[in-house]
Amino acid sequence: MKIRFLSAICFSFLLSASLYAQEPLSSDLTQQIEKIAAQIKDNPDAAEDGFNELLKGKNKKNASLLAAIGKAYLDNGKTDIAKEYAEDARKADSKNGASYVLNGDIALSVKDVGTACGYYEQAILFDENCFEAYYKYANAYIGVNPQLSVNMLLKLKEKHPDELRVDRELANAYYQMGSYSKAKQVFDEYMKKGQPDVQDYSRYSMLLYLNKDYAQSLEMVNKGLSMEADNHLLKRLKMYDLYETKAYAEGIQASDVFFADPSNPDYVYMDYLYRARLYAANNEIDKAMVEFDKAMKADDANVHPEIAKEASEAMQKVQNYPEAIRLYKQYLDEMKDKAEVTDLFMFGRLYYMAAGALSAAAADTTQAEAPVVAAVDTIQMKAYLIEADTIFAQVAERVPNNYLGNFWRARTNAMLDPETTQGLAKPYYEKALAVLEQNPKASKNILIECESYLGYYYFVKEEYEQSKVYWEKILAIDPENATAKQALEGLQP
Repeated sequence: MKIRFLSAICFSFLLSASLYAQEPLSSDLTQQIEKIAAQIKDNPDAAEDGFNELLKGKNKKNASLLAAIGKAYLDNGKTDIAKEYAEDARKADSKNGASYVLNGDIALSVKDVGTACGYYEQAILFDENCFEAYYKYANAYIGVNPQLSVNMLLKLKEKHPDELRVDRELANAYYQMGSYSKAKQVFDEYMKKGQPDVQDYSRYSMLLYLNKDYAQSLEMVNKGLSMEADNHLLKRLKMYDLYETKAYAEGIQASDVFFADPSNPDYVYMDYLYRARLYAANNEIDKAMVEFDKAMKADDANVHPEIAKEASEAMQKVQNYPEAIRLYKQYLDEMKDKAEVTDLFMFGRLYYMAAGALSAAAADTTQAEAPVVAAVDTIQMKAYLIEADTIFAQVAERVPNNYLGNFWRARTNAMLDPETTQGLAKPYYEKALAVLEQNPKASKNILIECESYLGYYYFVKEEYEQSKVYWEKILAIDPENATAKQALEGLQP
């Protein structure tokens, strides 16, 4: 989703307005057409007279000129007149590609892509050097069937290997297909051989960013900004790339430059999200939360659950667990049925960590405050632990062959029963251990934690022989384990 969104705001490969094939019209004629075309809307009669004057004498049968005039009318919304000129151009020279290109443009103006591309193919059939037809065909299909765009551009590249601009359009087609590495590869060629402008640096740096080549993207961004310091896209990418390369302080400075105009309508949710990330990474959490909130409100048409999740992580960083829990619940609500079991597990851990923080705070409370604070904290801590246990139970149910659900239920219940008088954690450590013992690569530390609890549980219950079983299992894993050695010594008759 993120990538597609970025494509809309940052990476729009548009066809150049100039024609790439040999220009059949002189620069003088082209200038005259442009001058007359400027009158089409406000003074159509004068425009008609002007064009008729151009078409006198030897120009009367000039198919390229007729097509160019038709294009001028099409660009000004005069489709019917454009059609007349397209037909006149075809009659003047049925093998001139210009009339077919104009007919294709007319069809494309009413979104008839199939008909338009049929005309562009006819233009290529009559004139394989009609570069404009290749590019317009490719551009027409880019959002419909990008593979057809690629095929046409590769055909052009094969016939005209020195036509450098084809790489720019190929990059766009590959990008639309999701082939970012291929898009980067062909644009690499253009950047090496061509004469890139600011737009090229913008496109290339965006491709590099999407390909996760953040350092190289930043290098291209800086080259582009040296040519146009106020380029909005490049300033955006600089902020993004600096975050991705962990240059957080510099990234915040870049974000200040990017957000210098608060009334700019081109800010999008990703901009605020990256600024929030920069602040959070720089331990400026209060500022980060302001930006997270802006990011959540910036896109009314879509929901972006990752924002709430990242905001929750920022709150965890400063141990504001109530707010972290609220934001994580928002994330899960927004994810709906797309939430994975790992998301549920992390939610349970949040409640567990919140209880642990209260436990630690209670231990640090002064004696004068202790009675009131301890009572409040004990109630809240128990509530957190009960919620954690409920969530970990769901994890265990969804992935019964994984130890994590029961293991964290065990830890949670151990905190609810710190003296092990009730043995609340026992069944869950046993279940976790049963799964772990089937895995030869299981963590030794986790195995030892399970066995230590069970060894201690049976010791408290004065079932010493059973207690020995678990301490001996620990020594089999870790022969130098001091706790197990001490426990076994204490169990000697």
